Amino acid sequence: MKELRIGIIGTGMISNRHMTIWSHIPGTKVVAGCDIDQAKVRAWGERYGIPEEDLYVDFREMLKRDDLNAIDVCVHNNLHTPVSVAVMKAGFPCYCEKPMAASYADAKIIYDAAKATGQKLAVQLSSIYNLQTRLAKKMIEEGKLGKLYHARSVGHRREGRPGFDMPNFSRDFISKEIGVHGPLCDLGIYHLSQMLYVMGMPELDTVFGVSSADYYQDPRLLPPGLTYDVEDLSVGIATFKNGVSLDIYEDWAMHMDEVGTSFIAGSLGGLKLLDVDTSGGDLALSKERRLAGASAQKPTLEFFGYEDGMKTSKVINCQENGRREVLADPRMALYNDNQVHWVAYLRGELDDSSRIDSPYIAMETALLSDAIFLSQAQHRSVTGEEVRAMSQSVALRRQETPWGVIEYDF
Repeated sequence: MKELRIGIIGTGMISNRHMTIWSHIPGTKVVAGCDIDQAKVRAWGERYGIPEEDLYVDFREMLKRDDLNAIDVCVHNNLHTPVSVAVMKAGFPCYCEKPMAASYADAKIIYDAAKATGQKLAVQLSSIYNLQTRLAKKMIEEGKLGKLYHARSVGHRREGRPGFDMPNFSRDFISKEIGVHGPLCDLGIYHLSQMLYVMGMPELDTVFGVSSADYYQDPRLLPPGLTYDVEDLSVGIATFKNGVSLDIYEDWAMHMDEVGTSFIAGSLGGLKLLDVDTSGGDLALSKERRLAGASAQKPTLEFFGYEDGMKTSKVINCQENGRREVLADPRMALYNDNQVHWVAYLRGELDDSSRIDSPYIAMETALLSDAIFLSQAQHRSVTGEEVRAMSQSVALRRQETPWGVIEYDF
């Protein structure tokens, strides 16, 4: 097996989670890293044993190398488009963190760049790479829920605004310029993408949405000169052209203990999706079974419906059963992790017919999330066609760094 040599752009918290997963994948090796903050990238290099000559502050210099096979993009939201496009234009396959972008227009730019350059692209959507998602999708496809008519996508934290009352996270999360949006573009991407994928990627019809940032802000938690610029709550109602409706709720902070769970309802049965994976599954855990920056999930399904004419309820532990599934069929391990899946795609073990098309799923998720914000701006419902036409690029085209300015071309 030829070793895949990987370079990482962005050495913040999420890169540590990626590095843990890379350490668990045979035949892969991260050999270079880049961050605009020289002190940060040097500390990262020391942590992972990467020599200083393989550390960069300008990713464009790293992309001049001819000994890298792929690039892992771990920068923040509004840099995904310029950096990912630059990576693919330079001739490298690209693995991009979520969200694909902060607007549908920017997500489509990445998607189109992959097509234009012929480079392989993947987007980190951990929620769709596990048995919970596969089984829910299979049950729907087999008709066990009957005719779908309503679903709910939910994410809630009692108080957990990254970069604010979660100080270990980057302040970029609450920056309008870099983060752009709050919870809907953070954890909400996992919930929305899973919901769309499980339901068969229905075509968006209409969306009405609102967002706010009204949860209490303690001014002592912000250093002088920094402001909290994004939402802490987004809600909406979407309809799809197949007749299904979806209500959307995503917050980072709410004075409430419980707000419900994600579910899908059909004429013959319903599914609750509990503890959706937003962290990367088993491979994201260190040898000490710890997870960088979050708590590990235990995805579970609850089914409510009729079986043999009898009203039935049952619970399915998807994490435990997923491990048994891999023991019975080792090939299923290729579908249980983002990075494993991408490596299999790079090696040709999976092709365009057998892989999960995360770029398309992520782009359509961006269409739905962008619709929430465009609806609020228009003070009315918007159609899917309107969102595709109205969405604007907001990605950074010029970035000031401690050592100079990067001008992006995309």
